[in-house]
Amino acid sequence: MSTTAPVTRSTAGRPLRPAQHPSTLPGPSDPSTTPQPTSLSRSAPPAPQSRPSVRAAWYWENRKAPNRWYWVAVTILCSLGSLSGYLQYRTYRSQFEAQGATWEITWSQSTLLLSMLFLPLALGAFAAQIASSEHQGRNWQRMSATGLETAMVAGKLLHGLQVAALTTAVLALTTAVTGLALGFNLVGLVAYLPRFAVVALGMWVILTFVTWLGAVMTSFATTMSTVLLSTIAGMAMLLAARPLSVLNPAASLTRTTSAMSPGYVTSPGAAAFEGVICLVWVALLALALRRAVRRQS
Repeated sequence: MSTTAPVTRSTAGRPLRPAQHPSTLPGPSDPSTTPQPTSLSRSAPPAPQSRPSVRAAWYWENRKAPNRWYWVAVTILCSLGSLSGYLQYRTYRSQFEAQGATWEITWSQSTLLLSMLFLPLALGAFAAQIASSEHQGRNWQRMSATGLETAMVAGKLLHGLQVAALTTAVLALTTAVTGLALGFNLVGLVAYLPRFAVVALGMWVILTFVTWLGAVMTSFATTMSTVLLSTIAGMAMLLAARPLSVLNPAASLTRTTSAMSPGYVTSPGAAAFEGVICLVWVALLALALRRAVRRQS
């Protein structure tokens, strides 16, 4: 009979299986086990969670935006507005030339109806369509449930600023073409660059305003009805009590274009004043939009 003792293998080198946790292993006082290294008895640190990406939110806003009809509509509206300014200048050319007026006349005549009625409605329809699609896919509720409302609102704000800047570029391009057709010097349009920047901010206000309305209201028709009423109210305020129009975000585009005050179109001070008002409106509406998304259920 052999008296050789059975060979025992140490378990200290065995890797832990995924189902095991250090807290479930026998303690060091158990004689049947070998004490485990101290590093194995510590729980693994939690994996870092990825933060919401504002850039990704901005990307998805561009993916789901209804681009085609909007840009066709904006190009047609701006072209018709510029045509109106062209015909107005041609009709009274001798009087305007005697006054030395060029770009300010075509700009104010081209943008008056555009800024008071047509462009606010086009911008409103663009933002309302996106907001209503968010309700149909219950995306507002998902933003609130997953805690991504801050990143998504930031993405919407960036997308709105992008659309406002491109829309302003279309308006500026049609204005430049009109001036060249009338024989104006293109250098004279350089003084309008601060005004163009403020016009983009005015459009941004309207887009943010309608996005907030679209988050509060569930249907496209209800949102657009409110936009129409706000636009009409803004027109009345601009005509009857212009200082009070600052309280209506739907009137921001007419104020920023200075269509009703051609003498202030190239004034940097007037443009800066309107720009500050627009930024305040965007900040307030962004906070209201974030709160409205958080309350979605």
